[in-house]
Amino acid sequence: MVWLVRHEAVGQLVTHNYAIEIAGIKVGTLKAERHTGSSGLVYSQVSNTEFWFFGKIKIHYKTVAQCSTSQQLQRSDVDATTSKGNFKSTVEWRGDHYTIQANQYKYERQATEKQPVMFVTSRLFFEEPSGQRRIFSEYFGDFAVVEPTSRGSYRVRVHDREDEYFYEKGQLVRIVKKNPLKNFVIRRVD
Repeated sequence: MVWLVRHEAVGQLVTHNYAIEIAGIKVGTLKAERHTGSSGLVYSQVSNTEFWFFGKIKIHYKTVAQCSTSQQLQRSDVDATTSKGNFKSTVEWRGDHYTIQANQYKYERQATEKQPVMFVTSRLFFEEPSGQRRIFSEYFGDFAVVEPTSRGSYRVRVHDREDEYFYEKGQLVRIVKKNPLKNFVIRRVD
């Protein structure tokens, strides 16, 4: 945590704020930040969602991804506190491989990955994945497939999940998180 505080003190901070909506009704907020410092970048997102669906549903996510100056992922942590329990995913670079421990709601993965991770999903809040065919999902601890769908629009698939990211003038303006019951829309508000 000292590393993160140091970046805030000497580096540049960029913040974007989003509303989380279901059927046009705001049910939560998301704040994405990128801290740039002399030894690398730290991407973070914090989201809070609360809505009623046959009972009160609460979801709090916090993602922190630490990357080197070359953008290689060094460590990521995803903490989820939900109505269904507490969950965590951790990915850590060990010099020649990553250790992956993903324990999320109805999803688990323990693995190693030797390929350096150069583009994480957290970067999508700050830049288009132009030319990227695969990016790394910190939540799943696995690679996702990226497909451009139209100008400034990308479909991202990992396991059984699919999201669409929409950019205007290089800035992320909306995400549609596909859900079998009802899609979530994350819309930029600043």
